[in-house]
Amino acid sequence: MDTRLTTAVENAVASSLERAGVAPAAPVMVALSGGPDSVALLYAMWRLRGAAVRSGPLFAAHLNHRMRPSEADRDEAFVRSLCDRLGIELAVERARGLDAGGNIEERARRIRSDFLTRVAASFGVNYIALAHNRDDQAETVLMRLMRGSGVAGLAAIALAGPGGIVRPLLDVSRDRILKYLDALGAAYVTDSTNSDRRFLRNRIRHELIPYLERDYAQGIGRRLAAIASEMRALDRFLQSTADAELHRRLDRSGRMATRGFGALPQALASAMVRQWLRIALGDLRRVNRYQIEQIVRLFTEGQAGSSIALPGGRRVRLDYGFAMVETAVIPDAPAYAHTLAIPGATEALSAGLRFIVRFVSKDVLLGACKGGNAACSRNRAWFDATAIHRGLSVRNFNEGDRIAPLGMTGTRKVQDVFVDRKTSRARRATWPMVVADGQIVWIPGLIRSRFGLVNPASREVLEIEARPLRSA
Repeated sequence: MDTRLTTAVENAVASSLERAGVAPAAPVMVALSGGPDSVALLYAMWRLRGAAVRSGPLFAAHLNHRMRPSEADRDEAFVRSLCDRLGIELAVERARGLDAGGNIEERARRIRSDFLTRVAASFGVNYIALAHNRDDQAETVLMRLMRGSGVAGLAAIALAGPGGIVRPLLDVSRDRILKYLDALGAAYVTDSTNSDRRFLRNRIRHELIPYLERDYAQGIGRRLAAIASEMRALDRFLQSTADAELHRRLDRSGRMATRGFGALPQALASAMVRQWLRIALGDLRRVNRYQIEQIVRLFTEGQAGSSIALPGGRRVRLDYGFAMVETAVIPDAPAYAHTLAIPGATEALSAGLRFIVRFVSKDVLLGACKGGNAACSRNRAWFDATAIHRGLSVRNFNEGDRIAPLGMTGTRKVQDVFVDRKTSRARRATWPMVVADGQIVWIPGLIRSRFGLVNPASREVLEIEARPLRSA
């Protein structure tokens, strides 16, 4: 065993925990996926306990996402065996609801965060250790740089975060982690999606950074991680100054005084707006740099009554000498309902669409869309004509609407479909719902239901096309 290497990695973990304020006797729970990073973190913390460097209880938690069935079950079996061998208490849970459409990555993050928080509370643990490493840090800096992030964004991944999150491997490179595991003779599992070039982070990891390292800047990963550290220190200083200025300007109702805003340094003004929005909205997950710049410009150049839209149906409105975050007022859209001609064309002016219904043969359907029930077209859907007994209609969205999505069991709220597909609140009110026999069977451009699927016994196939009126 290379004791110099193992000692260096374990000392880095111990140092990071100390800097994060985690006392040696404090219990810690490791988020254990079974991949090399989390396995290395578990081993390091387990060995630190054995060496009496840290004495607190050690726990582990594993969430089986069930998105890669064979690999996911393999990962779960591996972490169970590992924790049993090391004598570490492990909590395992299998996720639900990740096989639906929409932003699966974002939903997976929320489910994972909720799982870790619940399990930590059940263990009586205040600290959750995540296995982000120095290369993850470098990749995040590059991703945010390409997206136009400012100082706060380039600060990237912090050593410690809200909810007791700590990242003890943040100063250790991925290469060093693999060598550490090799020195210990420790096994781990590999997630096949980590090599999928469809994801931006994977392209940065496997293509961009190696290219820059090879042809332009050897050691760029280390330098990017150092930039993140510097940006974090700068952001802390800027944030403390912004907090003091914001406290001076806020009133009890959360309004912010804007008098003299134009005299503030740009960086301080932007930091203050970010903090104000974080308080008002709860987080800045869907607020970007451009919106921050717009709001700063509104406070320095705008007129009373002017406003800027925010995510989630909120807005910033400028009043006389004050600014406030409030719910945006969206005019009520006129309700509409139209019976669709079968066959024939029907115009839904409020939706801006012409619906064309025609009978087609199964051969035509298979030629247009391999496996006729697949979501191969955003503007067309096909149904077994014999399933439609009381005709077809189209109407606007109503609160409480539900659909039985193709490929799922049960039903989903249409509101949740809108959220997943990032459909603006203003557009939801007029979005068309195609209805058959009292149920929503198709939401053009978004989702199709399980109703009336074309099958080998189908004699007639009904095609519905939603065509924009401007191109009709």
